[in-house]
Amino acid sequence: MKWKKVLLSMALLAALSGGASAEWTLGPGLASPLPTNPAFSTKGWQKETMNVNIPVSRDSNLLKRARINAAVEVETNRFAKSIEKRNAAWKTTGWISWQSAMDKKESPITSFLLIESSYPDRAAHPMSRAVPMNFDGLGHRVTLKDLKQKMPNLTVEEVNRQIEIQCSEREIYLFPDHAVRKLPDIFYIGKDSHLYLVFEPYEIGPYASGFIAIDMGMVVY
Repeated sequence: MKWKKVLLSMALLAALSGGASAEWTLGPGLASPLPTNPAFSTKGWQKETMNVNIPVSRDSNLLKRARINAAVEVETNRFAKSIEKRNAAWKTTGWISWQSAMDKKESPITSFLLIESSYPDRAAHPMSRAVPMNFDGLGHRVTLKDLKQKMPNLTVEEVNRQIEIQCSEREIYLFPDHAVRKLPDIFYIGKDSHLYLVFEPYEIGPYASGFIAIDMGMVVY
């Protein structure tokens, strides 16, 4: 298991730093940002130990664009401040990148993920988290509660059933006690219009299993 952890850490570091593995994606229905995407551009900057590549909405609706960009800016500033605070005690490198999901101009929902990673000096591996960014046509945040009204299968029981089925098919190792008791906070709408629930490393499986995205089927609008 140790060698898997090492390989996963190396791949994650390369992806987040724009290296050879930059095509890494967290789950199905996601893609690395494209410079030709008419709906988004990517803004990058680096300051001390903080490396940032974040999406910038180009939506023609000024209000929607402002709301999306403001949400990204708030999260970016929060994470940057946390890295700055950690550096006061121990040198820590931080990255923010993003994964493109449903983000075409005509999409009923705009969906993408921010990936935040921190790597304390001499630590065994980086730690990462995914931050969901899901918005409706006016730039308001979309929640699982909103989707649940139109997706009756979005229950804890069905999530646990799909975890068993999909992780078995994909040969993903899980903790013996991996049953969830509530819906996760992280989700995205993929480019295939499917809803994916995201479990982070150590949530239902070990670090070597990485992020686990569970397909809950086609989203009904």
